[in-house]
Amino acid sequence: MKAADVIYGQPHLHAGLGLRRIQPFMECRCGLDLRLIFQREGQALVFHLCGTHDEVESFLKNQQ
Repeated sequence: MKAADVIYGQPHLHAGLGLRRIQPFMECRCGLDLRLIFQREGQALVFHLCGTHDEVESFLKNQQ
């Protein structure tokens, strides 16, 4: 999770972690099978989920 904090806002480093925006969240890869879902709140990054692709899809559907 610290890696996401370090690279946030540095687009040239994003490619290695697979960081992408999924409004209003951000997603980054955490190994081959896991993804982190987080968002910026003020000066903090708030992590909502560490899960598989299917778990991320379910989480995002429940946010709408």
